[in-house]
Amino acid sequence: MIKKIFLLSSMLMSLIVISIIPANAQVFKGTALDEISTKNPKDIIRIKASRDLNLGDGVVVEKNSIIVGKMLDVISPESFHKNASFTFIPIEYIDNRGIKHEIKKEIKATYRQKLKPDFKHSEISIGVSTDGSDPLDSAFVFSPSYISDTKKIVKGEGKEVWDDYVNRNTPWGKGEEINIKVNEVIYFNFPDVE
Repeated sequence: MIKKIFLLSSMLMSLIVISIIPANAQVFKGTALDEISTKNPKDIIRIKASRDLNLGDGVVVEKNSIIVGKMLDVISPESFHKNASFTFIPIEYIDNRGIKHEIKKEIKATYRQKLKPDFKHSEISIGVSTDGSDPLDSAFVFSPSYISDTKKIVKGEGKEVWDDYVNRNTPWGKGEEINIKVNEVIYFNFPDVE
């Protein structure tokens, strides 16, 4: 029975992951050379390529080239944990020799959400069982945000703490803004070329 449940859940997760990634997309990994934020979007952003990128028509952007492009179609976070998103349209790239190359064909790349663990709100268990039978019998379970939330409540910021809790822990909570700092890794789904 457990094997059937595990197999069924594995197949379901595989289908979800496959449906998230477009069938005809190449994943581009780069490093942000500008701060990228959906809260304060910029018109132009620069990305340093971490690997070669084929743009089609014989154009290959080499690793370590700088891709300059427009940040368009910015969508703010929405309810039901739908995170912010945007489209990146490269307009030129600067190769490793410092030569600028115009990108004539319009290519729309979509920001690819990085799945990351939420250590700030993860629970930590501390303690030892009183009778030795159950290790969590007398344990304290809290998250690292518990201390900072308690400080906020003491300062009279109870509403902010509650709003943050509701956003994190309810199905209708709001998604997150994109905030990529300089030198952070960023991923895009570029359309596949033929």
